[in-house]
Amino acid sequence: MEFVLVFSILLVILFAILEIGSMLNSRLILSTAAREGARRAAVEGGAHDSVYSRIEQQLRFGNISPEDVEIQITPNRASYGSPIEVRLVYRYSWKSAFLQSIYRKDVILEVAVITRSEKVRW
Repeated sequence: MEFVLVFSILLVILFAILEIGSMLNSRLILSTAAREGARRAAVEGGAHDSVYSRIEQQLRFGNISPEDVEIQITPNRASYGSPIEVRLVYRYSWKSAFLQSIYRKDVILEVAVITRSEKVRW
């Protein structure tokens, strides 16, 4: 009887650890994609198609569907030295059915990176 009680608690802890690890991995992928997008936006001078494609490419590398991520880049055009913000918002859904039954809500992962534009406009 004691083994069953202890084993069930250890099983819950194991699934929670695996799920949190997966969620932190998704956040790391979002952070990398936002940094890559911010770097490209700094060079290009704002929100261009190449910035969006770079972010989507990084998300695909991490097995996150770009359609599930909200991408916000402000401003669309930036002059030299002005700040550019790249913000990614992703709704992480639990993969474990047990944790879905305990905590039914999805977790919102949000990453923002701010950089300065390097594009000189003539």
